[in-house]
Amino acid sequence: MYFSKHNEKIIYINHYSGLLEVKGEGEIYREDADVWHQSGRKWAKEYDTLSVTEGITKLGDGYLDAFSHIDCLILNRTVKSAAASPDLVKQWRKRKVLIRGEYETFAERFAEENGLEFLHRDIHLADDDIAIAHEHDIITLRFHENGSSDIHYNCFTPGSSAGSYGGGEYANPLPKDFYVDCTIEDFANKFNERVREQILLNETLRRFLEIANERKRIMTKKRNTKKNETKKTMKTEKKGNNWTAYYDPDTERYFAEIIYTSREGREQYDYEITADIYNRLGTFSDDIENERLIKTAKITYSFENTMYGTLGPERTVWDEEANEAMKAAEAKQNKDHQKKN
Repeated sequence: MYFSKHNEKIIYINHYSGLLEVKGEGEIYREDADVWHQSGRKWAKEYDTLSVTEGITKLGDGYLDAFSHIDCLILNRTVKSAAASPDLVKQWRKRKVLIRGEYETFAERFAEENGLEFLHRDIHLADDDIAIAHEHDIITLRFHENGSSDIHYNCFTPGSSAGSYGGGEYANPLPKDFYVDCTIEDFANKFNERVREQILLNETLRRFLEIANERKRIMTKKRNTKKNETKKTMKTEKKGNNWTAYYDPDTERYFAEIIYTSREGREQYDYEITADIYNRLGTFSDDIENERLIKTAKITYSFENTMYGTLGPERTVWDEEANEAMKAAEAKQNKDHQKKN
């Protein structure tokens, strides 16, 4: 624990995990980072995470510069402003410093305005006292940078002459969208009766569930609107002499088929094409070039029903006579095309 030289209300609590908590009230400035019995500010470099706790409202000029080395800044919802120099912001962007806090608070705005990553802060859910086991559990909802979440249990038990006999920690992973359509009552029902009341009264959790669900609804509405607009405005089909290409808005994929018909029979080849191929189709003066472009894509199905027999996708070798018949059909198409031009 460290005590500020210039502000008796400011206390720093150090944790072995690399976390440094600053506790106090009101506004704090650069000089408040000077602590007793420590020369200069090198003492702060032992910690990579700075957590500004409830009660502090402003980080004044120069304060964050005293902690420019950190990898993560956690801001309580009581913080309404923080001064950050352009050089500090540039440095933090380069080092990908993470800002944590609650949704729709200054912490999230600070991250957005300065081009920094934001992640919701972990939420302390409850303390569970298990008298029969002489155990005290701290239960936390944790959020991770990879998008996952879990319920973390930090268990404490009294020691004995031989040391601890049951303490430890473990985590239960949660589904990615665990919060969707989940009320605080639904969430509390997943826990035992000893902690259920604490969770129901947890305002931080309540705010998270409400805002996260509202954002999910808005995102889903925007996605559906965009999808419907795409269906209405996008040309979903193109055609040539022997080919048809189309966009499937339900799967958001592109497909094409080439069909040759003649007195010898019928041949069909289906392809899954890319958006780039689809956009280029129809831009060639020679329709044969469109077919050649389609054939550069992945073939998904082929079928030939000719006078030489019916052959499906498993066919690997052309019948020589059928091959000659196809070449003759293509030559005729080319000749007809040249006459038109």
